[in-house]
Amino acid sequence: MDEQQAPNRSIGTLGLTFVAIGGVVGSGVLFAPLFAAQQAGPAAILAWPIAAVMLISVALVYAEVSAMLPVVGGLGLLPTFSHGQGVGIAISWVAWVGYVTAAPIETQATLEYASNEPAFDWLFVAATSSNGESALSLGGIVAAAIVLVAFTALNAFGVALFARINTALTWIKLIIPLVITIALLTHFSTAPIREEGFAPEGVDGVLSAITTGGVVFAFLGFRHALDLAGEARRPQRAIPVALVGGILICAALFTVLQLGFIGAVDPTELDRGWAHLDQGGANGPLAAILSGLGMATLAKLVVADAVLGPFGAGLVSTASSGRLTVAVAENGLFPRAVSVFSPHGVPLRAMALNLVVGLALLLAFRDGWSELLAFNSGAIVLSMCLGPITVVALRRQVPDRIRPFRLPALPVVARFAFVVVGLIIYWTGWDTMIKLTIPIVVGVAVLSWRMVRDVDLARSLAPRSLVWLGPYYAGLLLLTYVGRFGGGRELLPNGVDIIAVAVFSLMMFEWGVRSALPDAAAAAAVAGVPEAPSGAAPH
Repeated sequence: MDEQQAPNRSIGTLGLTFVAIGGVVGSGVLFAPLFAAQQAGPAAILAWPIAAVMLISVALVYAEVSAMLPVVGGLGLLPTFSHGQGVGIAISWVAWVGYVTAAPIETQATLEYASNEPAFDWLFVAATSSNGESALSLGGIVAAAIVLVAFTALNAFGVALFARINTALTWIKLIIPLVITIALLTHFSTAPIREEGFAPEGVDGVLSAITTGGVVFAFLGFRHALDLAGEARRPQRAIPVALVGGILICAALFTVLQLGFIGAVDPTELDRGWAHLDQGGANGPLAAILSGLGMATLAKLVVADAVLGPFGAGLVSTASSGRLTVAVAENGLFPRAVSVFSPHGVPLRAMALNLVVGLALLLAFRDGWSELLAFNSGAIVLSMCLGPITVVALRRQVPDRIRPFRLPALPVVARFAFVVVGLIIYWTGWDTMIKLTIPIVVGVAVLSWRMVRDVDLARSLAPRSLVWLGPYYAGLLLLTYVGRFGGGRELLPNGVDIIAVAVFSLMMFEWGVRSALPDAAAAAAVAGVPEAPSGAAPH
């Protein structure tokens, strides 16, 4: 790329950290305390730090490799350095399938919360889908299109402007839940805890909160900082702080909010147990509790945050998906022209492509967009599987490369992180995984078409490094089929399933590491990325 087309390194440490936080703290923060409490009761406060530790292990392995190789669209591009173009194409395509659905999902969530106010009820028509969801009206479609265009427009004028807008929005998204938490804690009572005990469902309840309660999935937004790592001013410092610090800040926020929620629940609502606690209407449980406590103004603030949360998350998702699309193009699946950066230092062509796809998805799923969530969460988690393998492989392949952040006990942490990714994929369930197979097949078809048109691409795929991904996906598909989540056949008992996923993951980890490129090939690929500044920490 020429200088005019290169990305601008203009995001500071705070800005990148707030990208991670902005991706995590969305509208889900308003419902997550209820869903977790329904599964675990008061013990739900333990689910958040446990899930945070799990995701921090994944963030740490990415912190080492992305600080060493701060590239645009890191989630899709980093595996290319250790395993070649074929693996890079596979991972970046799967990630893109998840990323490109994010902005339409957040757009519809923004409008759905806004429509709870009578002045905006024209955005949706009566429920028409089989699952009871309301469809966007004609005016709602126009409004959604305007929001999607706004996401792209706000990103089009450079990453520095995006970072400033996102930082301001994220401050608000942090302050509002914090104010709500303080308000709830002023009415904290141990009566709800005494009603059925601290852990009415025991360890199983906490694990259920982490899985079906959605706690672990709430932290996945940290990945957005990875995608914009190539535009950080001081990547050797900003990337580790953003990835790990973002999760820690969100874990603290979610934990205290969960505590405030538990202590503010009316004990009379627990006659049938925590599992049957009411959802509190369209505006969510927090607004309902605050209204019941006579805090009507704060209840309105919850509604405002419900609109602002997904809007901010959509803004971040648009930025990230643009960078991820660049990685798909750099890997060779999309035309190279898509990866060109504008004079403002943003991948405008990539974002324009995503905007077109997003508008198409908006129209296709206007009657029931929840199906998009399956592609979103499942694809994104699956695309994270290469991080722990890549970092271990690169330690062997390029041992002399400067590593501004060097992860201690890497062999242990990386294997643990790979098991965590396997467990999260397993928890997404059979229904999600089988649906995800459809875009994977489409990706294979697109790649085959590209290989026919580009003979050099076919020669560069490094099939030896790619072949293990087939058995890995097939094994995960089988585990979800016989498992206990999302339509699985429930053939694996509780506990046995976790052991099965862990053993399978550790076996595949060894195969994946052994499938890495020869050292010379990896070194040649890495050599194209400038090393960290000389002031970085020694490797």
